[in-house]
Amino acid sequence: MYDDFIIEMASAISKELQLDLNSVHPILQRYWQDKIAHVWKVDDMLEAAYRAGKPITRNDAVMLLQDIFQHHDSSMGISWTNLEAALEEYDLDLQVLAEEKRNEIYGVFIVWQVGRDGTHQFGNYPNKLDGNFPAALAQAKKMAKQTPNAEIQIGVVDSHSTERIPWLSVTLLKDQIEPTIKECEQVS
Repeated sequence: MYDDFIIEMASAISKELQLDLNSVHPILQRYWQDKIAHVWKVDDMLEAAYRAGKPITRNDAVMLLQDIFQHHDSSMGISWTNLEAALEEYDLDLQVLAEEKRNEIYGVFIVWQVGRDGTHQFGNYPNKLDGNFPAALAQAKKMAKQTPNAEIQIGVVDSHSTERIPWLSVTLLKDQIEPTIKECEQVS
C-alpha cells in the first residue's frame, strides 16, 4: 500500500474518532506491511472523464467505479482501460439532473457561437473541474439572448484535442422568452 494512502486512511480515522494521527498512522503501517492493494479513487474516474471530454457528476463517477469493481475480472485487475471503457457507455442526462445539482457536474467547459471564432472557457485542469457548468450555461443563455436564432454550443474540454465538440446546444428562437437547451448528436 502506498504510504500516501496509509496517511489518508490514518487521517480519516483520527479525525472521525478524535485520535492523535501519530498513534493511528503506525498501526496502519504495521497492518499494511505484509499486504498489497491497488486503490482506485473517484478522483481517478473524474480524471478519466476529463481525458475523455465527458461531463460527469461525482455521484455518477462513484457508481461507475463501483460497477467496475463489481464486474471486473480479478485475474486481469482494474486499469485505466476499464475506466475509459465504462465512460464510453456513460452519458450524463442533463434532463433528469435536478437544476440545483448542476453545480456538481465535473468538467472544463467551453461556450461558442456556431460559425464564429472564439470561445469562453469555464474551469481548468487539474485545479478547477467542479462547479463550472452553471457559469458556462449562464454564458450560453446570455449569448443566445443577445443573438436570437443563433446556435450557441457548450462543449467539454478533453486532454488531447483542440477540436470543439458540442455537448449542448442553446438557442433562443423568435417568440421564446427563454432559450431552448438540447443535447447535441454525438458522432461515434
